[in-house]
Amino acid sequence: MVFTLTQLTAFFLVFGRLAGMVTVAPFFNKKQVFAMSKVTLIFWASTLLVFLVPLPITPPDTLITFVLALVVEVLIGVTIGFVSEAILVAIEFGGSLMDTQAGLSVASLLNPLTGRTSTLISLLLEWTSIMMFLQINGHHMVIAMVHKSFSLIPIGVIPNFSLAGKYIANLGTDLFGLALQLSVPILLIVFLVDFSFGMLSRVAPQVNVFQLGFQLKPTISLIIFLAIAPGMIQSIFIMLEDLTEHTIRVLYLMQL
Repeated sequence: MVFTLTQLTAFFLVFGRLAGMVTVAPFFNKKQVFAMSKVTLIFWASTLLVFLVPLPITPPDTLITFVLALVVEVLIGVTIGFVSEAILVAIEFGGSLMDTQAGLSVASLLNPLTGRTSTLISLLLEWTSIMMFLQINGHHMVIAMVHKSFSLIPIGVIPNFSLAGKYIANLGTDLFGLALQLSVPILLIVFLVDFSFGMLSRVAPQVNVFQLGFQLKPTISLIIFLAIAPGMIQSIFIMLEDLTEHTIRVLYLMQL
């Protein structure tokens, strides 16, 4: 089979959109996934999609326009992957709030995969959300969203990033609220414990409240975390199930 120049151009543009998604999207952006397997996935997916997506009516005819079109396609893929990754980051942020309030932030670990320190509960929620993401076939949904994007935003069309950016900013605010809701039980209980220690320091100043709190707060937080774990898992499932809806809305706003 011989590729025409238009199909070859479309192949590289499809390759760029898929590469942008794989670079940012959950699970695909992990260093445990070998780089060669990512390249192989992008290559064969692009080879299949080039026969399914609408070809550009006026393909880029110069090197500058081709590079600009390729950059736009990469940005579209990054946007699709970023919406999915933002939900998992919100879940991880909820775990960071729990660790900070429980006094576990001092036991932070260097995560070599991200190059930054991660606390214990946030790291646990991160990998739990990734496993749940795979369980609901979230990686398939993200690839399906890329396929859907070619019908909404054909190759060579300049999308409206401004409306999509505003929606993503509002989505970040909502995700911050969801992360706060995940951590509210531990935040509230630990606040009551701190309040009780404050009253105790007034009644018995000779008691070392700081050392006592450092011993009790992690234990109480762990008990509360185990108690709310089933409800937390259900909340995470609901957040992940909304992944497709948020991505579709962003694509429609980029279409306007």
